[in-house]
Amino acid sequence: MKQRVAGRTGLVLSELGLGCSSYWAKPVFPEARALAVVEAALANGITFFDTGASYAAGNAERRLGKALRLHGAGGRVTVATKVGTHVSAAGRYYKDWSARAVRQSVHESLKRLALDRIDLLHLHGPTVSDLTPELIDTLEELRRAGTVRFIGINSFDEDVIRAGLRLPSFDSFMIEYNVIKKRNARLIEDIAAAGGAVLVGTPVAQALFAGAVRPTSAKGVWSLLRALKGHRRELLAGRRYRFLNDLPGVTGPQAALSFVLGHAKVATAIFGTTEPHHLEENVAAADVTLPKGVLDRIARQPDA
Repeated sequence: MKQRVAGRTGLVLSELGLGCSSYWAKPVFPEARALAVVEAALANGITFFDTGASYAAGNAERRLGKALRLHGAGGRVTVATKVGTHVSAAGRYYKDWSARAVRQSVHESLKRLALDRIDLLHLHGPTVSDLTPELIDTLEELRRAGTVRFIGINSFDEDVIRAGLRLPSFDSFMIEYNVIKKRNARLIEDIAAAGGAVLVGTPVAQALFAGAVRPTSAKGVWSLLRALKGHRRELLAGRRYRFLNDLPGVTGPQAALSFVLGHAKVATAIFGTTEPHHLEENVAAADVTLPKGVLDRIARQPDA
């Protein structure tokens, strides 16, 4: 596994990171299988793990913390989590950026992850108006206390990222970039030019370029419903990229990951999976070089 430096943070990250969220975190997915995915990630050289306080109402952080403890990986990995999105007792998601809510959320994240300090704390989907002096002051207090090492923003809204770039407190930016949404290539350059770390959160584009979707499992049904609910345009756009599934010697997801890793300013590309063998296939993508003809064909396709 190759390593890349994450901007001015100086953190050295595996160029592929594991996202510990979504179906992986849900109680319906057996915990033993979830832990096996993390074990496979560690065995394949992945040292960067991304999760969030609200994922599966905290179960994602708890599972990741348990997996890392079981393998004594605490000092060998970098963990990023998120703050700002909360889950009510009734299971509803809501935002709270108040100082009290941020401090409490970080405190609970540390307990679930069994960590003394959070390496990277990302604001989870803020708006521009959420980036208030009060919030920045709270984050800086956490940094000065040693509770948080670096601070960043996770957003797929370019205006939010550019607002964050104007504030010196933010070291890291987790954005959207993949074959279906290529327009953020310039944003990646601008983040890197400002010294920020570039983390890509959707490198495989949820494999929406795959062939006809045939949900044959609970996870398959969940993934299809998720795509229909929030990613219909991407699902339609993905049809134009089905040629990725027909490349010789490489799978569609491997081709998509190779495309993202081809951008030298990307510190790490974060993917999620529930299967160790899929993880190993994705890791192999780091050794894939797409031919110029394929890159040109990707470039000619319009973004979703």
